[in-house]
Amino acid sequence: MRAQKGNFEHRHALPNLLPRPRRIRPGMGHFDLTAPMDLYLDPEDRPGNQATLLRLQTGIEAAGRSRPRTTSSPARLGPGGKRARIELVIDLELDESEPTVSVSASGRRRKRRARHDAYQLSVTFERVEIRAGNPAGLRYGVETLLQLIESRGRIPCCRIQDSADLELRGLMLDISRGKVPTRESLEELIDTCVALKLNVLMLYTEHTFRFKKHPAIGRNASPLNARTLTALDAYAAERFVDLVPCLQSLGHMEHILKLPAYQAMAETESGWTIAPSHPRSLPFLKDLYDEYLPLFRSNWFNANCDEPWDLGRGLSAKRSLALGAGGLYLEHVHKIQRLARRHGKRMMIWGDVVHAHPHRVKEIDPNLVLLDWWYESNFDFDRVKIFARHNIDFLVCSGTSSWNSLFPRIANSLENISGWADAGRKHGALGLLNTDWGDHGHYNLQGNSLMAYAWGAQEAWSGPTPPKDFDRAFSRLFFDDPKGEVARIYRSLGSIHNPGFKVFNGSPLQYLFFDSVESAYFISACRPSQLTALERRLDRLGARIQAARQRGVRGRHHLDEILYASDASAFAVRKAAAGLEYLTWRKEPSAQGARGRKFLARTLQGLAEEQMALGRRLRKLWLLRAQESNLDQTLKRLRRSARHMRAAAKRLETNRPSLEPERKKISIQGVLQSLRESLS
Repeated sequence: MRAQKGNFEHRHALPNLLPRPRRIRPGMGHFDLTAPMDLYLDPEDRPGNQATLLRLQTGIEAAGRSRPRTTSSPARLGPGGKRARIELVIDLELDESEPTVSVSASGRRRKRRARHDAYQLSVTFERVEIRAGNPAGLRYGVETLLQLIESRGRIPCCRIQDSADLELRGLMLDISRGKVPTRESLEELIDTCVALKLNVLMLYTEHTFRFKKHPAIGRNASPLNARTLTALDAYAAERFVDLVPCLQSLGHMEHILKLPAYQAMAETESGWTIAPSHPRSLPFLKDLYDEYLPLFRSNWFNANCDEPWDLGRGLSAKRSLALGAGGLYLEHVHKIQRLARRHGKRMMIWGDVVHAHPHRVKEIDPNLVLLDWWYESNFDFDRVKIFARHNIDFLVCSGTSSWNSLFPRIANSLENISGWADAGRKHGALGLLNTDWGDHGHYNLQGNSLMAYAWGAQEAWSGPTPPKDFDRAFSRLFFDDPKGEVARIYRSLGSIHNPGFKVFNGSPLQYLFFDSVESAYFISACRPSQLTALERRLDRLGARIQAARQRGVRGRHHLDEILYASDASAFAVRKAAAGLEYLTWRKEPSAQGARGRKFLARTLQGLAEEQMALGRRLRKLWLLRAQESNLDQTLKRLRRSARHMRAAAKRLETNRPSLEPERKKISIQGVLQSLRESLS
């Protein structure tokens, strides 16, 4: 027996778990991992079993300093044995992966909630048993067991019954807006997925794959190749993560259509959308599919087809007039769907264009899956009911709110995820896909999205949980911080975004970070009192992050990225404050004396040097997870900002102000124009 004196006198407190199990009952006492033990795995050779076994062995060894002895004979594990034992057993009766479909009196189909990837976990003094309906459930039971391990190598006695709300629980990572991850970092992301019981990973791809038949695509963009994707697909499959192929097939084709060989296929001169009516377009997409899709064992394929802003306004205008804009879109979608079907794939597309033409919903091929998305928290998430009403399978798609930001807008992201998850459960979604985009350069660092990844996993697995419980579970799992301080840091830094103005789909501090003190489009919209308040909050928060880095034994790289985001945010605030002073001098030069000008000039020079130092830090952090990719695009914007601050300092020193810029109200058009200028 492994019980210590007093273990029968109280139920052992259990740690917070992520995702939270559906049913958990604490027991009395604990199972001791430091003592000799046997490990039994169901002997039938099933996919992923060996990876599951290795994961359990290494986890136990790390916690208990004793590697369990494996055995293939359950008879050796009888009640009279002297050794403790852990059993992993497949129990097919637990598997109920398909929902039962019933028909109401009105004729509408209703899906009864299924149990996905179910498992049961039992821990007593001398025996741990994990029973699951399939190998994936067995792995998830192991992940829960490892979270239960305490610091002294003990597992509290308990019984857990668990299963997922949604069948598909996934992440999408943008690898096309400037940052292509290394193979090692993608494997780490797959490990994060399985730890969170996520079973889908998509790598959003526009041009960052090396096509042998079309080698110009992705050249100089650090593209992934066939060997890397094949290896990643195998690595993911062993861990029950479905690596779903994802390739743009209509809009967002600018990286390809700007190349001379493909310009003729552009719908309009903007080079954004591939023209369905061009005779080369479909054969070209067939080439891409024939080379790309066979690399993945997944039965799914995301062809995207979102935001084709200029569709039907150029080469396909005549066809659009005949079919209508929605008809032209669906004709293209159904054609490429047939291409995907040749490779045994069921196709997905984003749902934005379908919502723009609701009267065409009934024309959608019933085998098509729609991905409904929107990334702000204030939204009608229940709009997916139109898909449910027409018996169309769909996923709900949330966002990490990390793009166009130095650090994610945490509150917006978590509310957005919860809103979509609620709608998905209510209306029968196949799953939830949490997206991590990289608009305009992907300078948002991946570790900063980790809380949103975890929140999405919780919502997709068993629904909402008390925020304090989540914070403790999240911090403990990734940072060995059971008190939840790291999660509170995420929430605190994620709430610092308002310098006196707002922007859509991004954080104002990011725009201030890159803004020019000469044009000062964003700087001029700031309020000094807001900047002062933000600076104080960021100063206090920086000290908390440093303290967490010194305490932590895990997650140090994530904390380094959080610290960079905090320091970059603080810089943006100080730069904006100095920029407002510079604007005041330009408006009324005589109001600033020589001493004041000299001080402000030194301030701007110092800020320029600080921004260049931040650029060096960003480069180092970037290259720890990603290839060179288009890093220089972001550094170019950064250098432009520093160069303009140095020029402003010289103007102050010579008392020769430039003309005061025209004050403009912050608008979407103004933001896009400012972005174009900073990227030029």
